[in-house]
Amino acid sequence: MNWNELYLMQYELDSFIEKEHGLTEKNLLQDKLLALFVEAGELANETRCFKFWSLKGPSEKSVILEEYVDGIHFLLSIGLETDLRFDQKTVFKTDDSLTSLFLQFNRHISEFAKSHTQERYDQMWHVYLLIGEKLDFSAEDTIRAYKEKNEVNVERQKNKY
Repeated sequence: MNWNELYLMQYELDSFIEKEHGLTEKNLLQDKLLALFVEAGELANETRCFKFWSLKGPSEKSVILEEYVDGIHFLLSIGLETDLRFDQKTVFKTDDSLTSLFLQFNRHISEFAKSHTQERYDQMWHVYLLIGEKLDFSAEDTIRAYKEKNEVNVERQKNKY
């Protein structure tokens, strides 16, 4: 993935939002971390991976991908807020279940909230990318969907979302 391009796109969106909402001097890290928890929950809900009591299957792949890239937006934004960047080129495979990966991801968000280190930031990304791998999202799918959602988010902001 071209991380620099995605960070730049996210920077432009974040800067626009912060300017438009009078937030340029405010530290938004706690809000962004909570948003990341919420987005992970929304993604898990669409996959239905933990809903052992239900026979209903997961949402359509396009819906799940859109939820997935919402998390990418906040991971990038958190990196911008803390001046950290993710640069890993390879995603490793895992035998962990989606449920296990979501629990790991939430744990890594909590750990990052306590200490904003590069290692903890990379751990969040690593597990999130494993979730994407488990959902069969290619790097190309993810980048395309991120760019599409970024355009939607920019338009929403221009229209006073």
